[in-house]
Amino acid sequence: MVAFTRQVKSQNDNFLVNIKHHHGQCEMNFHLCMGLIPDCRDGNAEWSFKLIGPEPADIHISRLDNAPYTTTLKITQHYAESRYTSLPLLVVRLYHDVEMAEVVAWDNHRHWHPVYSYPNRRMYHRDEKLALNRFFGEWLVHCRKLGLSPQGFVNPLP
Repeated sequence: MVAFTRQVKSQNDNFLVNIKHHHGQCEMNFHLCMGLIPDCRDGNAEWSFKLIGPEPADIHISRLDNAPYTTTLKITQHYAESRYTSLPLLVVRLYHDVEMAEVVAWDNHRHWHPVYSYPNRRMYHRDEKLALNRFFGEWLVHCRKLGLSPQGFVNPLP
């Protein structure tokens, strides 16, 4: 039998991860991503657009892999004003058969456990995997609200 929650004892309390929340977030990320770049399975292999706001940024998305049931994307964000900070890099896998999108790498970090005791050597959150996918979902909403594209592929939210 497969358990849907996992309990890990930390120094002060117990921590449970809810698989339903994680899958729900990944499903929402898939639909937000497909609204942002609907032609990711065919046609284009690269997309670029600008985020407007107090700190404008250039977003670049490139397709790394296109398998029958999955698409892997590399997402980078460049700030015009910032020469001294490292560029964030996300690698996201879209699972088209189950309509889910999951962050599989972030700045050379990958293969996260579902739960970490806290504190830990790398100082990951207890639910690092879910936290990264929540961040990705918030970032997608931000892009759809503030993104401008010369090709018009960014589909703004109402």
